Amino acid sequence: MPDGAPAPRGESRFRAMGSDCQIIILRGGDDDLALAEAEVRRLEALWSRFRRGSEISGLNANAGRAMAASAETRMLVRRALRAEHLTGGRFDPLLGREMMVLGYDRDHAALPRPDGPTATVALPQVVRPRGACLRMDEATGLITVPGGWALDAGGIGKGLAADMVTARLMRRGVPGALVNLGGDIRCRGITPPGGWRIGIDDPRNPDAAQVAQVTLTRGAVCTSGVRRRRWRRPDGTVAHHLLDPQTGAPTDAELASVSVIARTGWLAEALTKAVILAGPETGRRLLAAHDAGAVVVLSDGAVHRLP
Repeated sequence: MPDGAPAPRGESRFRAMGSDCQIIILRGGDDDLALAEAEVRRLEALWSRFRRGSEISGLNANAGRAMAASAETRMLVRRALRAEHLTGGRFDPLLGREMMVLGYDRDHAALPRPDGPTATVALPQVVRPRGACLRMDEATGLITVPGGWALDAGGIGKGLAADMVTARLMRRGVPGALVNLGGDIRCRGITPPGGWRIGIDDPRNPDAAQVAQVTLTRGAVCTSGVRRRRWRRPDGTVAHHLLDPQTGAPTDAELASVSVIARTGWLAEALTKAVILAGPETGRRLLAAHDAGAVVVLSDGAVHRLP
């Protein structure tokens, strides 16, 4: 969570999108905080694949058919397709089916937890067939999830939601805001003196001292890792939520976590997954191509800044 704000005018904390959320506004009011929280919950209701009535669930239930959707969901799909292109396919929006097969079929808080931090993934690594792709007709706004596949907003949704909520606050006249959705953080407008100070947790032990600190004056910082969201499957194996699009299985990466600093939340969040999959050296080039930076924690605990 960010610190360093000198008595912000308003702050709220709540649970949404399967995460701890925090909103801080400078020179705003309680009604602004209430609107921002309501907006986060509204986007969750549109994008959660755990809710039968969400637009994402509707698109997946009608895979193979062109379906209408809200402006917010069209933006989500537009950004997901852009992220897939920018990362060379390392970000894949069509991993929903694989997530469900692995047991991630409900909110993470309801999944069986591993017995300890040393549990490992034991899943076959096979080439995942592709060929189908997510489509959106810009003329009609109709979205098509290919038959046999499922859209999952989890890899980009919180970053994009933070972008949208901070933009909404700016339009309301709030001069400065920070939205933190489970570690995916976006700020706009004025900041506390010296900027927002964002601590990076040790992915091996969240109770340990923070391994780095990022000072944010604009843009976003988003974090992903292979140690945080883990669950035990019925066969006793342990899975995590960062999947390799080539296999559809959890990646066995040398990076424990990546925190990307970029101009927008959706891009930062997509790049976290891409850098984990790419590894430090290719990840360095990927970040440089998008004017982004990162704090990387290796599986042995070593901390590096990229590029």
